[in-house]
Amino acid sequence: MRSFLSGVLVALAVLAAVVTVPARYVEGTLLDTDAYVAATAPLAHEITTQDAVAEALTDTVVGQIDSGVLAGALKPVVGEVADAFVRSDSFPPAWEAASRQGHASTVAVLRDESAVVDAADGVVTLPLDPFLESVGQALRDRGLPVPEGFASTGADVVLYASRDLAAAQSAVALVERWAPWTLPVTVLLAVLAVLAARPGRRVRTAAVMGGLVAAAMLVLLVLLPETVQAAFARLDVGASGRQVLDDTVDALLVPLRTQLWWAVGVGAAVAVGSAVVGAVLRRRPAPAA
Repeated sequence: MRSFLSGVLVALAVLAAVVTVPARYVEGTLLDTDAYVAATAPLAHEITTQDAVAEALTDTVVGQIDSGVLAGALKPVVGEVADAFVRSDSFPPAWEAASRQGHASTVAVLRDESAVVDAADGVVTLPLDPFLESVGQALRDRGLPVPEGFASTGADVVLYASRDLAAAQSAVALVERWAPWTLPVTVLLAVLAVLAARPGRRVRTAAVMGGLVAAAMLVLLVLLPETVQAAFARLDVGASGRQVLDDTVDALLVPLRTQLWWAVGVGAAVAVGSAVVGAVLRRRPAPAA
């Protein structure tokens, strides 16, 4: 009975560990604005991201011009200015500001705290206003009649529009409710599994449990990033938003993989350490009668 109970607790501890890493990643990275901005900040230096933002800026600026002939004539100039801006040192801080603003709006939507976006037909966007003033000033420097306040357009790049946003809101609510408890529950189950085992098998139980956790994390390292990428690949995105979204997903998967590798290391350390302890104990001479 003790062996059976210990086996059940080992299985539950491993399952809890499998849930813990993704849950804490969602809570600590995807829903935390500072962590999100830190993870996506390097994208400001990626050529693909710069090209996508420059294209979106060009289309937005040209779209503000009433005359079709004038818009067509100015588009190459606007494109040149937008391209120069995204390659300049002014772009990274503007990218960070836009990412922070966009993430805060996204989290408000996912937490069902937004009065603007309807969960039944929601969209998540990257605001362009933090970039537009720099582009407008560069155009004014060239003598083009760009009015003051030009940046207050409310324009954005659509990162994705999902009909499943209501389901995402429910998932976020569940994660935020239970994520703080996942690690303590995992540790508690692991301790109970060891204590429930027979005295002579406790070290072996810890070694097996550590090995199973490490193996489970390795499986997640293969499956979880592919699952996330496949989910975002199915979302409806704007033409310029697709590359930005793909780059963002790649950047956000870096901390996920890091956390999974840490979990692999912890599980492997427990397994190896327990195995070494067990070997030492088995070699100890039996006490004299």
